[in-house]
Amino acid sequence: MIEEFEAGQSINIIGATLILVLFIITGLLAEFAVLRVTKRWIRTKWEPSIYIFTALLWQPLIIITLIGIASAARQLSFQPGQINHVDSIIGILILLSILIAIVRMMTGWVGFYFERRNLGSVSLINNLIRVMGFLIFSGILLVTVGFPVAPILTVIGGSSLGLTFALREPLANIFSGLQILASDKIRPGQYIRLTSGEEGFVTDIRWSDTYIRQLSNNFIIVPNSVMITTMFTNYDQPEPELAILFNVGVSYDSDLEHVEQVTIEVAKEVMEEVTGGVSTFEPFIRYNDFGDFSIKFTVILRGQHFDNSFLIKHEFVKRLHNRYNQEGITIPFPIRTLQTDPANPVQIANNLSPERDGQPSTGNAV
Repeated sequence: MIEEFEAGQSINIIGATLILVLFIITGLLAEFAVLRVTKRWIRTKWEPSIYIFTALLWQPLIIITLIGIASAARQLSFQPGQINHVDSIIGILILLSILIAIVRMMTGWVGFYFERRNLGSVSLINNLIRVMGFLIFSGILLVTVGFPVAPILTVIGGSSLGLTFALREPLANIFSGLQILASDKIRPGQYIRLTSGEEGFVTDIRWSDTYIRQLSNNFIIVPNSVMITTMFTNYDQPEPELAILFNVGVSYDSDLEHVEQVTIEVAKEVMEEVTGGVSTFEPFIRYNDFGDFSIKFTVILRGQHFDNSFLIKHEFVKRLHNRYNQEGITIPFPIRTLQTDPANPVQIANNLSPERDGQPSTGNAV
C-alpha cells in the first residue's frame, strides 16, 4: 500500500514538473518569439507602440509561468483548502503583474505625450499614477485575504478632518502642482525669472516643489503652493523668440546717421553669423536720450531663445567696438564740466600731492 502511494506520488511529481516545464516553454515562446518579434516589426510603423511593448516586457513569461504553477499544484496531493490558498496566491501575483504592466504603460504614454508637446519631465503625474496603482492593488489584496476593509474606511472617514489639517501643506503643494500643469503656465525646459530675482530653467515639477536650474548649475527649489501665487516672467511664452535690447551711447560730436548705419550693419552681421540669432530679422536702433556725456540709443536684436542672448550680446559688443574704432566713432567716458566763479575759487582736495615744507597739501585752487 505504501509502495503504491509512493509510486503514485512520484508519478504526480513527474507530471507536475512536465506541466510546469511546458508552461515555461510556452511563456518563453510568447515572450521572445511573439512579443519581441512583434515589437521590432510594429515600432517602425507606429511610434507609440514602443511604450505598450515596453510595459509588457517579461509579463507573458511571468503570467504563463504562474498559471503553470497553479496547474502543476493540482497534480500533487494537496488538500482542497491548500489548493485554494495556492490559487489565491497565484491570482494575487497575476494581478500584481497586470497592474505593473498597466502602470508602466500609462507612465510611458504620459512621457510620450510630454515629449511630443516638448514638456520635458514631469514626475508629479507619473508618481500619482504609481500611487493609484499601489492603492488599487492594496485594496484588492485586502479584500482577497478577507481583511475587513469597511472599518478602515470608517476610521479614515471619521478622521478625515484631522488628516486634512495635518496634511494641508503637502496637499496644497500637490494640488498646486496639478494646477500648474493644467494651466500650462510653465513647462519643464522653459526659462523663467521670479519677481524675487531668481531665474533659470524649469527642470521638473514634483510632489511638492518646482525645480529651477540656474545658469550656474545650482537648483532653486520653490514649493508649488508658492509657485502658483508668485509673479514670474516666462521667456518661452507666447513663443521662444524674443527681442534683445542693448543700450549704447556715442559722443555728442558723432554723425548720428553714420552711427545708425554702422550699428545696423554690425547688428545684421551678428544676426546672420552668431548661433541663436534670427537671420531673417532686420535689426534697428532708436535714439532715446541726451545723457550727461553721450547721446543714448537702444539696439534691437532678436534671439531664438533666452539663453542665446548671452552669446549674441557678447559678439555684438566685440564687433561693435572694433567697428566703431575703424569708423572713428567715440563711446565717451563719463565727463563732468564744472562752472565756477573766478572770484571764489573752488578748493579740491588732493591727498596724493607731495608734502611741502613738512605740511601735507590741502588742495589746489581752480
